[in-house]
Amino acid sequence: MTAAPLEYDDFLTIVEQCTGVPLETLRTDDPIVTIDDLGVDSLGLINVLTEVENRYDIRLDAEGLTRFPEICALINEKLRPAAARTENSIVVDAPFDLVWDMTNDVANWPNLFSEYALAEILEQHGDTVRFRLALHPDPDGKVWSWVSERVTDRENRSVKAHRVETGPFAFMNIHWTYAQTDEGVEMRWEQEFRMKPDAPLDDAAMTERINKNSKVQMALIKERVEAAAHAGAGAEMAR
Repeated sequence: MTAAPLEYDDFLTIVEQCTGVPLETLRTDDPIVTIDDLGVDSLGLINVLTEVENRYDIRLDAEGLTRFPEICALINEKLRPAAARTENSIVVDAPFDLVWDMTNDVANWPNLFSEYALAEILEQHGDTVRFRLALHPDPDGKVWSWVSERVTDRENRSVKAHRVETGPFAFMNIHWTYAQTDEGVEMRWEQEFRMKPDAPLDDAAMTERINKNSKVQMALIKERVEAAAHAGAGAEMAR
């Protein structure tokens, strides 16, 4: 179940109702006061957890938690909506080294993707690169731009990235993997994200948009990388 976050004072009201301990006692400013210190025994805590589980249709494992702020944080973690997720893949008929090099050459992305007008490298240290991407202007003339960071792991054929400037996203995490198959190199893109409450699109709408766009971009990348592979093979044969 997902619901609005449980305010701490509302949580303490539930504790009062389940244990009989007055709100005035529960509203302590002492950051280290424990549940036992407040006069709530194990049976009282079980009553609180059962009430919350039944009210919000969640399951709580509070073992090891000794303070009510920790319990409230656990409840709100359970109430948060699950991250939206997309996963798309395509097989590129080209050598792994070429697929890897072309798809991870961020500065050249405007020549690989059709959606990017700009890819500016801001910082690069070893396998970590921070960069700014900009899309082509939308129908209203607005240019969407953001900063992302990528960490490549060639040995394990994996790339992890996230948006530094999240824009309409609460967060955006990206994972690319490459796997050798009989037909070529399978490139897989996984994205996990959550939209901000005031974003123009909700999670479902953004999921649909990302899935649609990923298929378009992957097909284009496949075409361009395979063309480069064939051109390279032709040049090698002509020698």
